[in-house]
Amino acid sequence: MTTTKRFSTLMQREWMQHRIGWLVVMAIMPVLMLCALPFDNAAKLPPHAPPPTIFALLGVAIGMLVVWGLSWAVAMFQMPGLARRDQQDRSIEFWMSLPASHTESVAATVLMHALLIPMLALAVGAAAGLVLGAGVLVKLTGIGALGSVSWGAVLSAGLVGLLRLSFGMLLLTLWMAPLFMLLMAASAWLKRWGTPVFIGAIIIIGNVLDKFYDNPIVWRLMSAQFEGGRKAMFDAANTLKNLKDESGFDNFLSQFPGWALQDAGAAVQQLASPHLVGGLVVAAGCFALVILNRKRAT
Repeated sequence: MTTTKRFSTLMQREWMQHRIGWLVVMAIMPVLMLCALPFDNAAKLPPHAPPPTIFALLGVAIGMLVVWGLSWAVAMFQMPGLARRDQQDRSIEFWMSLPASHTESVAATVLMHALLIPMLALAVGAAAGLVLGAGVLVKLTGIGALGSVSWGAVLSAGLVGLLRLSFGMLLLTLWMAPLFMLLMAASAWLKRWGTPVFIGAIIIIGNVLDKFYDNPIVWRLMSAQFEGGRKAMFDAANTLKNLKDESGFDNFLSQFPGWALQDAGAAVQQLASPHLVGGLVVAAGCFALVILNRKRAT
């Protein structure tokens, strides 16, 4: 069995084991919003509402962010416990009987939860947002509003946004790697106490250094990681600058692909940041600790 085949089998294992939970998490918010739509009789179109095309595009954007945000939060919550899953359910002997290394097993778990599932959530959210946006338009202005939507522009801009956010998800995973790998390593070695001990240690050390030594280095380092991750995902500071009045909406649609490309380029430039490089070194060390713990269990 080739390395690629083994790795794809390990990722398929993750999908088969968690697919129902993941799909429920991705579907729950769109389903609730669609179910609530017919009952919200007080909803009215704002006086200065955007044109139907922009309104539909906003639905796609909101759908992507809501579904992705919930799915990513759930995946990050699961990550620490996955470090000892095979030991806890006593399946590690079975998986080690296959021609797959500890490194491949852990890497497949991390890749699936930290990157691929959030990317899938973005695509699901985009599709759900398209339906929600159309539903809101029909409710607020009638079914005739659908005919005034430039669906080609919505789909093309939505695809550009999906590609930008998917690329941002890759970079966000690199920025967040030291945090979730630290939690995984703590959970692997300290079992159920790993997460509370790690969080408690961060809070205590951070406050001691800040309050008694006037050195908020812990908060600065964490802030730098989160800020880098936010800008890697997308930087919305200038996205609405052309939407100050109705005449700017069409201009925004034509400029959006260029902005997305420019924003992606700015995110790539951050790859040279010492915070990112240092974080990846920490993540690699934690990954090695998780591997070491698995070897001790076999």
